[in-house]
Amino acid sequence: MADRTSTAGKNADEDQLLASITGDLAWEIVQDFSTINRESGSRGEQEAADLIVETLEQKGVPVTVLRPTLLLSVPRRASVTVGGREFHAKTPAFSVSTGESGSAGRLVYLPGAFAQGHDDLFDSGFSSQAPEVAGTVVITEGLPLPQKVLDVESLGARAAIFVNPGERIHEAICTPVWGGPDWQNKDRQPQIPVLAVNRKDGETLIGIAKDQPGSPVEVVTVLEKGLFDCPLPVVEIPAEGAEAADFVLLHGHLDSWHFGVGDNAVGNGAMVELAVRFWERRSQLRRGIRLAWWPGHSPGRYAGSTWYADMFGVELAERCVAQVNCDSPGCRWATAFSGMSWTPEMAAFTKEVIHDVTGLTASGERPPRAGDWSFNNLGVSGTLMLSSTMPEDVRQVKGYYGVGGCGGNIEWHTEADTLEIADRQLLQRDMQVYGAVVWRLAADPVLPMDFRAAAADMQKAVRGYQEAVGERFDLRPVLTVLDELASSLGQLYGAMEELPTQKVNGTLKRLSRLLVRLHFAADEQFRQDPALQVPPMPMLAWAETVAALSPESMDSFYAVNSLMRGRNRAVFELREASRVIDDLLKNDA
Repeated sequence: MADRTSTAGKNADEDQLLASITGDLAWEIVQDFSTINRESGSRGEQEAADLIVETLEQKGVPVTVLRPTLLLSVPRRASVTVGGREFHAKTPAFSVSTGESGSAGRLVYLPGAFAQGHDDLFDSGFSSQAPEVAGTVVITEGLPLPQKVLDVESLGARAAIFVNPGERIHEAICTPVWGGPDWQNKDRQPQIPVLAVNRKDGETLIGIAKDQPGSPVEVVTVLEKGLFDCPLPVVEIPAEGAEAADFVLLHGHLDSWHFGVGDNAVGNGAMVELAVRFWERRSQLRRGIRLAWWPGHSPGRYAGSTWYADMFGVELAERCVAQVNCDSPGCRWATAFSGMSWTPEMAAFTKEVIHDVTGLTASGERPPRAGDWSFNNLGVSGTLMLSSTMPEDVRQVKGYYGVGGCGGNIEWHTEADTLEIADRQLLQRDMQVYGAVVWRLAADPVLPMDFRAAAADMQKAVRGYQEAVGERFDLRPVLTVLDELASSLGQLYGAMEELPTQKVNGTLKRLSRLLVRLHFAADEQFRQDPALQVPPMPMLAWAETVAALSPESMDSFYAVNSLMRGRNRAVFELREASRVIDDLLKNDA
């Protein structure tokens, strides 16, 4: 029996699609957007949305513009003053605003660490031997990202200054609340003023804090926080195949910090041209394609995509077969496909597409809790959080530190992310990769997902948790049901050629809903986990907490209870996944 685990591969229809993706239309959008400051909630963002709509309608592609009301926090001004000297600073979105009157305190150095690459960009980096900083203004190394800010808050600091790794200060957002806060998490927004300075000024300030601990410091943060009506263009490309009610979601953020060419004018332009090419070939699709340009990405912690996941949550859970994120394609020197993000079942498929289109070998990782991946809790498989990046040896030669976009260019999230960050030829290549990924997801008879990879990744995680917790808790019941699921998946993929295609795809979609949630979401299906890193099989990550606590402590008792409840969830839902497969095999073999 044949094993349908790979895609249908390149064919004449796909070849024609890729040949039509020239990048000409995308480049026009990139050039236009390079002159528009697209701050979310601003006139520039609306101008950009209007340009997308006008361009698509001129090409005969219908567009709907939704108008979500989003909570945004827009930085306006910041400064740090020590010893009568004022240092230039920025404040991240969702910092507490001091207003022009500022806030005073004593300056204390908290040793931190700069990220070495994208892999540890979101880590805290603090030593476990942190000095006493309660009631002080802390200065530390790194970007003011949520985990670092939460850790400083937990130490009792009254304000925090973060030293950026280079000569420019990167814009950032420091709230751990993903998208629009609700009643349950509204109080998790940051409670202290947060600032960032560049490397040179930061080293000066750290020197003062070391030589004169407790020196008086004044910080000023001014932000505009409130509800903004924002544009959200959506294109729905209908299919005429057997699964026309289902769709692939291709999405990227519309707003940017400043002119944001590499992050994300290139993605906006790519999606416009891809929308036109998909529309021209809609009669060849088995499933629909939906494209969405999100507002509220930068000063709203992915507020636009979260709003969409809320408003259309049931439809997405029932009909979306996969989500593909278009962020930072076609940037300068980005000749490699390394450090890609994908859920495990999408890994082999995405690698195959990249090799087919470019001849290059791709490598990837577990997706960080970042980007506009607002669909994990819904159980939607995903790929391509970012696009190509510069090779590691090139990055090392240039002396670049790790950033979260722009193909690795350190102009990311700064005023310097201008037109020279984009590469016209690389943009065309990356667009063809996106085109082929979305095309195969929408046109291939069988959805190109291999959940055997997901099961194997889960097994690896659970074995690690069992090793950590040792004899103090038994995770073997989870490993047993994972073994049963792996066996069922082997039978499913081995028998696919003999099974009804539409029922196979329905089973794969149901597996996505179960396994993606289990592996990537701790909260409920229609809620959002915070913008903090989610460990594999998060309901079982309590094993590491149990391992770190004294068995006689009350905290250990609490942690064991959490782990037991997590084990119950894992066993039940993994058994449900096996039942879904077994039902198909018994009824349709």
